[in-house]
Amino acid sequence: MDLYLRTGIERFLELCYPLFKKVLPFQVYAYMAVGGINTALNILLFIIFFQWGLPIEGFVVLGYSLASYSVALVLAFMITVPTGFWFSKCFAFKIAGNNGTKTIAQLGKYFIVVLQGLGSDYVLLKLLVEFGDVYPTVAKVLSTAIVLVVNYLLQKHFTFRTNIQH
Repeated sequence: MDLYLRTGIERFLELCYPLFKKVLPFQVYAYMAVGGINTALNILLFIIFFQWGLPIEGFVVLGYSLASYSVALVLAFMITVPTGFWFSKCFAFKIAGNNGTKTIAQLGKYFIVVLQGLGSDYVLLKLLVEFGDVYPTVAKVLSTAIVLVVNYLLQKHFTFRTNIQH
């Protein structure tokens, strides 16, 4: 299954790349393409959890109030971290290597970067919702767009850094 899925995604990326070849290096294009899929999944999960899966009034846990949008953010994050790592490692940063020890180190770095992204996403989401009076779903899309740019740079230069950058 993994081989068929990987081959299908690689073929799709190669098929569409000529449209972007003049403006984007392949690595940036691949990161944007597979990152876009993972981001869409993250936003879709956020919407499902926030709009339909969680009580709008939020939760009280050990005396602390938790907003439903905060819980939805964390749940969507937990599901899309593994898919995001797989997408990044297999398609955007293939040159970074594939041996077991290196993959574990990359996974650790990836998790640090995505935790930073989650923290940034949370702060931006909270600011937009509570101080900007932006609806949570719209705020999520805006905060995600900002965090994605920072995450790409960190993934490229920290997580999947190689001696030879293309």
